[in-house]
Amino acid sequence: MSNRRSVAVMFTDMVGYTALMEADERLAIDKRDRYMRALDSQHDAFGGSIIQRLGDGSMSMFPSSLDAVRAAVAIQRDVGAQDVPVRIGIHAGEVIVEPERLTGLAVNIAARIESFAVPGGVMVSDSAYDEIKNWGDVGAVHLGRFRLKNVGRPFELYGISADGVLVPDPSALEGKGERFASLPSNLPEPVAPLVGRTADLASLVDLVREHRVVTVTGPGGVGKTRTLIELGRLLAPEFLDGVAFIALSDVSEAADFLPAVADALDVKEAEGRTLADGIVSLIGDRKALLLLDNLEQVMSAAPEVAELAMSCPELRIVATSRTPLKIAAESEYPLDPLALPTSSDTESTESLLRFAAIALFVERARSTRGSFELTPENARAVAAVCRRLDGLPLALELAAARLRLLSPEALLERLDHSLDVLTSGPRDNPERQQTLRATIDWSHSLLEESERRLFRRMAVFAGGCTFADVEAVCADPGEAVLDGLESLVDKALLQTDGQGDRLRMLQTIGEYARECLMTAGEAGDVALRHARRYAELARQIRDDLEGADQIGALERGIAEEGNLQAALDTLLAAAKDGDATACEEGMQLCGDLWLYWHIRGKNITAREYALSFLDGDTGSSRTVGRAGALVTAGLASWTLGQFERANGEWAEAYRIAAECEADRECCIAAFLMGLGLLGFDLDAGLRWTRESIERSRTLGFAWAEGFASTLDGILHSVAGDLETAQTRYSQALEIQHRMGDEEGAGLSLGGLAQLAASRGDLPSALHLYLQSLAAFEAIGDRAEEARILSEMAWTHLRHENPPLARRTFFDSVQAYTDVASVRGVGLSLIGLAATEAVEYRPKNALQIAAAAEVYAHQEGIVNVYSDDTPGREFVDRARAALSADDAARATEAGRKLTIKEALDLARIPEESAAV
Repeated sequence: MSNRRSVAVMFTDMVGYTALMEADERLAIDKRDRYMRALDSQHDAFGGSIIQRLGDGSMSMFPSSLDAVRAAVAIQRDVGAQDVPVRIGIHAGEVIVEPERLTGLAVNIAARIESFAVPGGVMVSDSAYDEIKNWGDVGAVHLGRFRLKNVGRPFELYGISADGVLVPDPSALEGKGERFASLPSNLPEPVAPLVGRTADLASLVDLVREHRVVTVTGPGGVGKTRTLIELGRLLAPEFLDGVAFIALSDVSEAADFLPAVADALDVKEAEGRTLADGIVSLIGDRKALLLLDNLEQVMSAAPEVAELAMSCPELRIVATSRTPLKIAAESEYPLDPLALPTSSDTESTESLLRFAAIALFVERARSTRGSFELTPENARAVAAVCRRLDGLPLALELAAARLRLLSPEALLERLDHSLDVLTSGPRDNPERQQTLRATIDWSHSLLEESERRLFRRMAVFAGGCTFADVEAVCADPGEAVLDGLESLVDKALLQTDGQGDRLRMLQTIGEYARECLMTAGEAGDVALRHARRYAELARQIRDDLEGADQIGALERGIAEEGNLQAALDTLLAAAKDGDATACEEGMQLCGDLWLYWHIRGKNITAREYALSFLDGDTGSSRTVGRAGALVTAGLASWTLGQFERANGEWAEAYRIAAECEADRECCIAAFLMGLGLLGFDLDAGLRWTRESIERSRTLGFAWAEGFASTLDGILHSVAGDLETAQTRYSQALEIQHRMGDEEGAGLSLGGLAQLAASRGDLPSALHLYLQSLAAFEAIGDRAEEARILSEMAWTHLRHENPPLARRTFFDSVQAYTDVASVRGVGLSLIGLAATEAVEYRPKNALQIAAAAEVYAHQEGIVNVYSDDTPGREFVDRARAALSADDAARATEAGRKLTIKEALDLARIPEESAAV
């Protein structure tokens, strides 16, 4: 006979037992026996039950995590004194207890956590930690957030700290599982080794440890960006919550600084919340590192940098700039050019290579001409070239690229002449900056005319580009650009990324190229060619999101967001000047990005661009482009809670699409109309979803048929027709799995999980919810992750697992916070209030419920497909447990709580509140 219980599951393992058996069988058996005696003794002492002995390991359970941790500490002290290496992992969760075994997800999780532990250590999950954190005799050290194999959600892992117990260094866990950082860790891959900056990096590491803001200053071309990247790599092990590199080379206005940072950190847009608040909310008290590159273009954003540093106590910021920020928290580090020999040095080649400028020049020369060596014959010329270029790394690289054809002596002669001419003008710029400008001028002057044309046109790209993009935007009809690109890369005027997939210009060179583009009078024409190229890319992203490559489409969109925005801005400026073609192209571009923007949480961006083009369409043309823009505007309106407006926009989109015989747009507008009528007219909504299913099936538009079937299932479920809902979800899921539609599959799996939960089938419901969560995590739809986490938490609570429900509600709160949905946080707070009620803390329950009622009606992402307000019966139970006066006081106090105060109340239950 089996029964279900909430327990603490412990796995133990004697490390190295097999190898010891081969080396010394008697000693191995002796140590194993001592280990087993310690297990038996401490399980007896703390109420544990050993379920299975697994050779050199064991699986057991305890009534509570506190008992399990105390037993684990005692075991480690026993075996440690006898030199027996053991590792222990503990997780709290629900299991099915059967004769001689435990089953359930909690068993798998505990086993995974034991594999993370180190010999002599005790590792616990976040669920176990929640049960022990308020006990003074047990300490724990946070080790990071990890995804465990075959487990849905990421876990916070903790090492138990006690005498006789080893706490691992977080770096010891690298490679054991995928570490989850709170910030996107996106350091660029270096394309070449960093030369000559060892001492600078050591000094910078010390400064970052001591100061909240460090600014690396120096002239253009001195190597600030490359040094910043290497600094991030060195410091990454100390900042486990993430190291985020944010390139600001394309940001020229202070007003665009915070949007650029928010975009790089994937902070979701939200009405009623500033981007600064969103960034602070994301980072909070996490230990994270922001690397802000090329901040000199937006120096007036320095107050925002200072506010970030002050608001996030564990955050460190390192910026590169030609000048310091001049804020109180700042420590400036001037980065000097590379060390040079004096003109009188006549040292050996080996001695010269100890100077960083010489070493860099020689290293880059070898990459240009593999046979190059520093010899006694060319050493004087090489040293002179490096001195002539002031030891500036970028200038040295540009010059070294010319050694493919020139000897060092010939290079010196040409360089001397060019620099004398090019630096003979006004000297109001710093000398080193004149040297760099002159070097770029000189490099540019040596290009063929076709190479110069290609060079200046590449300035139009924002955030880099691919070879295909260059061909489409920069080449004249019939012109080949491959040789020109290779030449620009060889001459260090263009760079490739670490994988060789993308091309980009360094900021200083990009500025020069933009000047050349303006001077040539080509800027407007090239910008329109660029816009049309990325409109084509947006169409491909749309087709792949509605096809069989959703992940690839999202990755391309993320890589090209700078170019997509530049394209939108170009077309919008032309539309405002009366260009009707550009306006139609802009509406089509907005329509093509409808699902991409939705999944990425860019609902405000979607609405603003769509409405701007729609307003610019002064004739209200009945075109496919206008229908698409209305679809996009409607989805943004619906997601932001403006339901009637959304229905109006979708209705107009459908009418225009029908007039244009635009079948694809009719299919999409129809199923969105069904969604829009969810809270208004279920019968009408079902008519729209049926039309979309039938039209899509006739067209062979499988993606739309699957999505419409999912929405039809949602409507049937709300209407109470659960059998039809089950059928529709299953039909949709078959299509979605076949196509790799993660977004649609996540919705269908979530619907099936709801139905399983309503039948009381907890194992099936949780299994389906974990699959749904994995789908939304794969596609990056954080808002849907929040909803699924909330539904999972309610399932746990209704099946009498309050600790796991609490943990999952908190995960949902974090996800709703990430997408800036105060409403969603309020709904999860209702769940936490219900959890308090189940655990017999009625005052807490009523206070949190009152706070939840306030916040659940505020602004935020709306993605709850039901009118039901869950948890009311739990809160009513708490109210009944108090006198009328006590209930009224608790409710009044709750209405005054901030979100943080309500969460703190739910996070740390007070024993005195129990009844």
